[in-house]
Amino acid sequence: MFAECSETVSILYALVFGAGEACVRIDIWSILSAFAAFMVGVVILQVLARRLWARLTQGPDIGESLSEAAPSEPRTDKPFHDDPSYRHSAIRSSRR
Repeated sequence: MFAECSETVSILYALVFGAGEACVRIDIWSILSAFAAFMVGVVILQVLARRLWARLTQGPDIGESLSEAAPSEPRTDKPFHDDPSYRHSAIRSSRR
């Protein structure tokens, strides 16, 4: 039933290159190396997928539209002017 092996390879090597007539070594280091390679692949694919998704879902570039709309106005840290005494103001005290 079991043939004698002339060569023994790890799980990762067997997955990448194939085992052929060799026996596959199943020990903790073989399993951990295959798992580590799998996790690295998952992380790389997640980064690529997030970049692709961000590129597909982004709208028009806001920075270019602001600079084209009002090139003579200096940029400030305040995006809008709001009256804090106004009842329905966007910026208001929480003690109302």
